[in-house]
Amino acid sequence: MRTMRVKQYYLDLIRSGRKILEVRVGYRSIKTIKPGERIRLASSNSNAEVMITAIRNYNSFNQMIEVENADHIAPDKNKDQVLHLLQSLYPPDKERLGVVVLEITLIKSVSKAVQ
Repeated sequence: MRTMRVKQYYLDLIRSGRKILEVRVGYRSIKTIKPGERIRLASSNSNAEVMITAIRNYNSFNQMIEVENADHIAPDKNKDQVLHLLQSLYPPDKERLGVVVLEITLIKSVSKAVQ
């Protein structure tokens, strides 16, 4: 099972069921993900196993944000805030690889033991 890193804040939102869309740029490894695939999303404190229920591709963050529900990407943020967030994470040369939206369903959530 492949593992993708996510910030704890967003992983908590996924675990709560409030975040159901994960946005990535079109790296080769991301483009090989298929619907039905199970993926482990991991942060430093916990991880979650999700199933990819749908995949949508866009040419840019601007195109994507006109179609997708911003609240499903970053709950409590509006379209402009989500667009700014994504553009701060991925510079223009990465965005040119294409934008991939992974629709996810939580299967299992695991907290790591505190030592």
